[in-house]
Amino acid sequence: MLTPVDLTPQGVPIYERDFGAGFIIVVEARAGSSGRAPGVKTLNSDPTDPSARPDIQIETDRDLGNGSATICDIGPAPNQPIGGIPGINPPSFDPASQRVADVLNDFGCRFDSHTASDPCTLSDTDIPQFVASDSTIQFCTAGVFGHETEYPSGDTLVTVQWRDTSGNLSLPRQIIVRVP
Repeated sequence: MLTPVDLTPQGVPIYERDFGAGFIIVVEARAGSSGRAPGVKTLNSDPTDPSARPDIQIETDRDLGNGSATICDIGPAPNQPIGGIPGINPPSFDPASQRVADVLNDFGCRFDSHTASDPCTLSDTDIPQFVASDSTIQFCTAGVFGHETEYPSGDTLVTVQWRDTSGNLSLPRQIIVRVP
């Protein structure tokens, strides 16, 4: 597990990577104040509806890779190259925005969900387990972030919120991915 190299004045952890590709993003959740379990949708069945959002809602403030606006262009598909993810700057989860819905679905479809019996992370002693002991669900990028979704040089703000099974949203959480 990577440790933050610093914090912003607002307390946002900064994670530094030597390269903008070749790593996995991990997001964990647990029931919030509603007591309801976190939802597990990574892609909504109707991403053309601005109210149709995945349960994991993640975005960056800068384009990843080529910033392709095509939703879920993860390949392989005939005549559809693998594409990046558009950035949203400033960060926004505007419920009326089709563009925001598209980006959330594009980013979300690149994740797989994991349970405590099948985590995608290891402890310091290489035992499969969640990062936080109170998490009940874990989403990890399906495979590593390759060049098609490469983070650009500099600081990229990543913002995530999670919807529970009753439709309640968590407070947004943020990290910065810094690439020299």
